Amino acid sequence: MKKKSVLEGESVTLDPGVTKKTNDVMTWFSDDTLLAEITGDQSKICTDVQCKERFRDRLKLDHQTGSLIITNTRNTDTGEYKLQINSISLRRRRRSISSEKRFEVTVVALTSLTRRTAAAAEATPISAVMTNRSTASTESQQGAWPSGVAKQNK
Repeated sequence: MKKKSVLEGESVTLDPGVTKKTNDVMTWFSDDTLLAEITGDQSKICTDVQCKERFRDRLKLDHQTGSLIITNTRNTDTGEYKLQINSISLRRRRRSISSEKRFEVTVVALTSLTRRTAAAAEATPISAVMTNRSTASTESQQGAWPSGVAKQNK
């Protein structure tokens, strides 16, 4: 099982690490709720009322890789996601589960402290950070000398 953590509001991509074959049917589930299905070049996303209420147009599919993308994540998106890849035999017209991929998604809620810290980091110019580091470095070097011993500059 692959584990993914994402900050609330960001997107997460659940990439099964496979390339979809022509006869594959890829079906995504979350807690036994059908989320999406890719068959050939056709796809269906959230045909279930429960799914539509929970995700409201926040799911996307990559038809080449079968990846499921959840945009604008919410705390309620935390949980287990499962992808079933079924191959259809053209001769027998039967489905068989060829593989199953599982993902554990954890959406980390942003607290007001986290938001303030992130906002402050974005607002602080790099020159101010470098100046503060330089000052702190100089002070720590000066403080390292025993009292009464003068530091010699070269």
